[in-house]
Amino acid sequence: MLDHVPNELRRATDRLEGLMLFTLVMTFLAGAPLLAWWAGQQAYRTDLRAQRWEQAHIFRAEAVLRGDPVPSVGGRTGATLTARATWTAPDGTPREGAVPVTPNDAAGGRVPIWVDDRGTPRQPPPQRQPAAQGFMVGAAVVLCAAAATAGLHRIGRALLDRHRYRTWEREWLEVGPRWSRESR
Repeated sequence: MLDHVPNELRRATDRLEGLMLFTLVMTFLAGAPLLAWWAGQQAYRTDLRAQRWEQAHIFRAEAVLRGDPVPSVGGRTGATLTARATWTAPDGTPREGAVPVTPNDAAGGRVPIWVDDRGTPRQPPPQRQPAAQGFMVGAAVVLCAAAATAGLHRIGRALLDRHRYRTWEREWLEVGPRWSRESR
């Protein structure tokens, strides 16, 4: 049976670099999936909670227009149009105010709007997809962990290379003059 013979040309910094790379890869392989799962689950739960809150507190209502559309920002071309309208809040109280409309809407027409629990107009809720959000966050965490691992490897290797170059320089200053004298 052959005994293990260490490679004499392999420096301590080479062994340290191998250990560093092994440690970084194992840490990434063990940690990235767990961290991605945790972050994805948190994102999923947060998005699901927001979706449920919106379903409980944001409602679609019908507004009856009381006036014709007018530009909402000083008459500029391409500005959003609004019109005076009335609608009923979720608690049954009547409300009145300006609502966004299209150029085809006219006084007396009905337009759908979104209101909060007090009947105040607001933007429609975004179309949420909690599962897709959780997956995307998990994938982003894996990519960030990979980038961090690669960055740590580059920093560690740069420090080891700096040490190697200094050692090589010291050794060359010691051997170089003798070598150049013997070759003459």
